[in-house]
Formats: sequence, C-alpha cells, structure tokens
Amino acid sequence: MKNSLNTLVLLASMNLGLILSSPVQAQQSSPCSNENQAQPSQDDREITNAEYGLRFEIPTNYRAELERSTDSPQLNIFVRNPTDVEYLRCGEENMMRGHGHDVSDVVISVRPLPDNIRTTQDLRQNVLFASGNLDITDFGAMTVGGQDAVVYTEQSSYPMRYRYVKLIHPNGQNLISIYAGDYGEVIDPIDLDVMETIVSSFQIEP
Repeated sequence: MKNSLNTLVLLASMNLGLILSSPVQAQQSSPCSNENQAQPSQDDREITNAEYGLRFEIPTNYRAELERSTDSPQLNIFVRNPTDVEYLRCGEENMMRGHGHDVSDVVISVRPLPDNIRTTQDLRQNVLFASGNLDITDFGAMTVGGQDAVVYTEQSSYPMRYRYVKLIHPNGQNLISIYAGDYGEVIDPIDLDVMETIVSSFQIEP
C-alpha cells in the first residue's frame, strides 16, 4: 500500500510539473493592422469627377475610391491612406468582421441640396441650429474653389469627432461636403493634412 501511495504521489508530481512547465498559449492576434499610418507623399496627383466638375489633388501614394449610395442620390469619394488600403485588403482576405469600420478616410460627398438651404447663410444657420446634441467648435468661413464655404469641427458624445468644410455647388442643386474624422476626440493629424491638400486645391468647373 505504501509503495502504491508513493507511486500516486510521484505521478501527481510529474503531472503538476508538466502543467507548470507548459507555456501559456498566447491569444491569437489579428493578422491585419493599420496602427501606423503611412505619411503622405511629397508629390500630389490630380483627381477629377466629370459628373460634377470636381477637380482636386491628393498625395500620390493615396487612393481615391468612388462610391454611390444605394439608398439616396449621393456620391462619395473616399481618399484613403495606403496603410488602410492594405488593411482592408487583409481584412477581406481573412474574413475579419467589421474591418471596414476601422479606417478613417478623408471624404468628398455630393448630395442633393436640402430644401431649407439655398444660400451660404442658410447653410450656416443649418449647421448651428440643427446640431442637436453635437458640440460645434472652430466655426468659420472660407473660400473653396471660388465659392463661399462653411468650416467647423463637430464632436458627438458617442464620441466621434469630425472636421467639415461645406459649400453649395454652383449649379444650385447640390451640397458638397469635405470632411475627416474618427472615433474618439482627436482627428489624426495626417488626415487633417490630406484634407487641407484637398481643400486648398479644390476647383469646380462648369
């Protein structure tokens, strides 16, 4: 009996040793990452949209992707960092759920002008009085492509933060919005730099 007990103690000690010496399995990390955004190239290239006569510049290493809304007559041009381009490709390849929400683009959108907006003053009032629970800061005016524009920063309690430039298309039928933003309370400085490149070069041709 004593020998049997000694054998059981020995086996238990061996098993415990195996458990203690086995490495803890590391959590599986995501195969895709867009943590380190690529710096915009020093050279720019021109992007045009003949439908609305838009012309602007983006960094050469960035990609511009056009998308039409499926539920409204709206056109979006996404100006995307090369790191995010690769991240989206990797996320699709690895079937990562929700990976499309993890990128922050600079966007140019064109949509029908709301019925209550006909002038830039209407646009200013719309931004100020229709903000609801949004915190509007850095509100001002500027000229973009020869047109009067409204510029402001919008912070929600979600939290999400966006920088907007909005102007009425010379055709009097569409509202143009140029914006950058992301989750949280800080907009990536790289996105703001690219947005500035777009805004400063923006032109609207007849």
